[in-house]
Amino acid sequence: MPRITRSKSAVLAPISRPSPLSWRPQSPADLVGPARLVGERLHAKVTRLKTQGGGPLKLLLYGPPGVGKTSLAELLARQLVANRWDLDDVNGKTVNVEVVKQWMDRLAYGSLWGDWTVKLINEFDRCSRDAQDLLLSYLDQLPPGKAVIGTSNLDLSALTDRVQTRFQAIELKGPTTEELAAFLGQRFDTPPEIANMVAVGSGGNVRAALADLETWFDAEGT
Repeated sequence: MPRITRSKSAVLAPISRPSPLSWRPQSPADLVGPARLVGERLHAKVTRLKTQGGGPLKLLLYGPPGVGKTSLAELLARQLVANRWDLDDVNGKTVNVEVVKQWMDRLAYGSLWGDWTVKLINEFDRCSRDAQDLLLSYLDQLPPGKAVIGTSNLDLSALTDRVQTRFQAIELKGPTTEELAAFLGQRFDTPPEIANMVAVGSGGNVRAALADLETWFDAEGT
């Protein structure tokens, strides 16, 4: 029987792994730590809103950087809308009084493609105080089929008390070292000792862990 041999190029071929920095969660099951449980619950809530009707949805996710707030907000927004044009994704720094006035003028208009439109406001705490005051009226007038989903890296003290009461506010915390190391090992085929080292160094910041892991892969040429 002839011997089966592998070519030198096959032996030296690098392992094919997804890029950690390019990876994006596709469902709540892809999130890490507390964000996964919160995501599963909110996914179920959004499913009920879409199938049974209702709303509006006013949701604010807050907590330290890199724990999954924006990823979860984007997942929920995509779940609601039928077309990307129904999603308005903005940074709170750009939300001023004139922007909120424009939103209020368009409250009566719905989607041409589905039942929901979404305003996704990242860094909600960076909205100006005057804009926050006007947002009170906007949020109070929000009809069924519309959602405002905000994220904030700060505690809620950066927002006026009246704005806080308009939202369902949910705090997200970072994953444990064990949870993050297990995620890195399973998702990116990372050696256990490296996954643990990266997880410890990130301090619960998933985004920082993905960046560090990308750097390690580059250094190893894998």
